[in-house]
Amino acid sequence: MRTWTLVLAALLSLQEKREPLVLRVASEGWGNAGTADISQVLRSAGETLASSFPGRVFPPIEVSRSSTTPITLFQRGPAGELRVKLNVEGPCWAQFAFQFAHEMGHIVCGFEEYSNPNLWFEETLCEAASLYVLGRMAESWKTRPPYPNWKDYASSLQKYRDDRMAKTKLPEGMTLAAWFRAQEPALRKDPGLRESNLKMAAVILPLFEESPERWAAVSTLNAVRGDGSRTFAAYLKDWSASSSEKHREVIAKIASRFGVLIDR
Repeated sequence: MRTWTLVLAALLSLQEKREPLVLRVASEGWGNAGTADISQVLRSAGETLASSFPGRVFPPIEVSRSSTTPITLFQRGPAGELRVKLNVEGPCWAQFAFQFAHEMGHIVCGFEEYSNPNLWFEETLCEAASLYVLGRMAESWKTRPPYPNWKDYASSLQKYRDDRMAKTKLPEGMTLAAWFRAQEPALRKDPGLRESNLKMAAVILPLFEESPERWAAVSTLNAVRGDGSRTFAAYLKDWSASSSEKHREVIAKIASRFGVLIDR
């Protein structure tokens, strides 16, 4: 418990040093889930991740209903606002949190529209962000939910995360590096293979859970735009070269999980 208390205190301290997220949630399309309640859930999820980026100011985020998959649109609104679409209906707070945390993952990664055969890695980071956020929210809502009568929802958040984590096991005795070598061709063709994204996310998630400030490293993930031929090793090397010295250690750790060595 002391470890969780220290982590939450650190997150609160980081959050105090940055501007809060500006969220605008569409008034229709959510079934019987109220806009005010949705806003509270999304703010809790978004700030949990954004708090690891002190000093970063995020554009306003407009959230509306998707009839298909959740998505963060490349095209911004007329005032530069980010546009996120979620596919949730009713007061399914864990699902709202999970989907929005994934989309926030794209936002903090500086998502860009370009030919990127390694986009699966950004998708994997976003799945890790969703698991990370659910875990932090499940803990914080035990004592500090958006509303006092929402404390019991903490267990629902935890169960949603646990159910996702139960699907993440690699084959017995297989390392991520070995598994990845076999899966990479398929991932380069289809970056959104969710079961595969989730398996990889579970392996790198502990790096962020033990040191939440490491999330800031993803800010430069898309600083270098490659082309359709860029290898994963080159992609990671470009990421590392674009990052500050303090972030290169975690990038090297992630690379090593995939069996890739990069110079720090």
